[in-house]
Amino acid sequence: MESLTAFLPIDRRLALAAGRPLPDRVQGVALFADISGFTPLTAVLAQELGPHRGAEELTRQLNLVFADLIAQVHHYQGNVIGFSGDAITCW
Repeated sequence: MESLTAFLPIDRRLALAAGRPLPDRVQGVALFADISGFTPLTAVLAQELGPHRGAEELTRQLNLVFADLIAQVHHYQGNVIGFSGDAITCW
């Protein structure tokens, strides 16, 4: 079960931890979003701004994109399951 926790939404993990039964079936949406052109953007920012400032700008831009996306996921009672570089997985 420990290896599955990264793939379970928080509401399911909390229910299991509390000993509450889970329904046999649920309806929902799994979302995986990956930013197109991330690698070339990283290279351009590093070249134009230098490695340190380029990384800062890249982080700032990712935070802006992810903040809006996460707000929408939470608005519809969804959960962020995880991040992987420029990708996000939600339920």
